[in-house]
Amino acid sequence: MQQTVGIITIGQTPRTDMIPAIRAYLPKEAVIIEKGVLDGRSDIEIRELKPEPGQTTLISRLQNGESATMAKEKILPIIQTLIDELNQTNVSLIILACTGKFPLFSSKIPIVYPDYLLNHVMKGLFREGLLGVIIPLPEQAESIIYKWKEVDFIAIPAASSPYSFQEEHLINAVKQLDQYPVKAILLDCMGYTQEMKSIAQVHTPKPVILSRNVIYGVSGEVL
Repeated sequence: MQQTVGIITIGQTPRTDMIPAIRAYLPKEAVIIEKGVLDGRSDIEIRELKPEPGQTTLISRLQNGESATMAKEKILPIIQTLIDELNQTNVSLIILACTGKFPLFSSKIPIVYPDYLLNHVMKGLFREGLLGVIIPLPEQAESIIYKWKEVDFIAIPAASSPYSFQEEHLINAVKQLDQYPVKAILLDCMGYTQEMKSIAQVHTPKPVILSRNVIYGVSGEVL
């Protein structure tokens, strides 16, 4: 039977950097419906979603390949609206394509929450201790430290954006984290790719975990 998967990105669709990768984990006949938090929004409307003091910064990809930042607190109602729209279709599963920490949304269709999955996968693999975490933006460091503290990890963050990607920046971030006795280095954003993981792995003997692989793999198992 043909399965349909709804994917919600906090940026704009189509996510040409993401969808081809996830197809490798889904049944061949699976249909993907993409919805983006920033779809159809003007530059002014996108700027209005930017974080204010005390709010949590998220970043995602725009249709033109550039990136935009937004406050998690401002986009929660938009995400719920997109979930409501998908609930009116025949999708079997909804994937929230962001590794940020989100509250539970209302849905009769199962939702994959990447932050919850990653927390438990990392607990299962490494239990606790020092964790190197590569994030897109330096201003996300505080929220990342707090997120991983909740599951007994001491996160050491380093920034390298997957959207305005520069290989040298990623290598520097890996080398920075490799100075610490971290148990692993996690690429903590759905925008990081397998190619980026391969680059990172060359510069550290420690395991490099690509978030999207974990999320896609689990999602494929339930279809």
